[in-house]
Amino acid sequence: MKDSEWFGLVAIVAAVLVVATGALAISAEGVAGGSGAAPVTVSYLNLTIQINSTTGMPQYTPANFSVARGELFVTIVDRDLPASWAGCACNVTGTQGNVESVNGSAPVSQVSWTAVAHTFSIPSLGVNVLSPAQTTVTFSLWLNATGSFSWMCMDPCGSDGYTGEPMGMPGYMAGTMTVV
Repeated sequence: MKDSEWFGLVAIVAAVLVVATGALAISAEGVAGGSGAAPVTVSYLNLTIQINSTTGMPQYTPANFSVARGELFVTIVDRDLPASWAGCACNVTGTQGNVESVNGSAPVSQVSWTAVAHTFSIPSLGVNVLSPAQTTVTFSLWLNATGSFSWMCMDPCGSDGYTGEPMGMPGYMAGTMTVV
């Protein structure tokens, strides 16, 4: 190999290393919040809304769960029947970009009240996600604080609106998310 070819090869390798190092620095800075910051934890949560075979009532499974502090990606599979919630403002809040995706659609910030069967709401964190019946809803959010947070379905269903079955039954339309 001639000296000029050798120096050309070294220059290319050096350029690749500079670009790669720069990309890594940008990535680490953008994701972790700056050099020296703790790495961001990414976690995933899968929830299912289905009819409980014993009681015949819709139920979130699991109702109580733990997730890591950081970015959380959530999937809700709603196997319940269609319902309509005439009093619903039906705006997505508290998620990244205040949006959700329904059945892989482009992100939406609002869902028609005629489609909403359930919600996944964490009032203390400002989270409100709407779940149309027989769909898969996905969204992500940032959890910056640790602790226990109560979540609930805000769509009044069952025998007595918010207080009757299944709304008033622990483990059905309400539970606890623990962030560690």
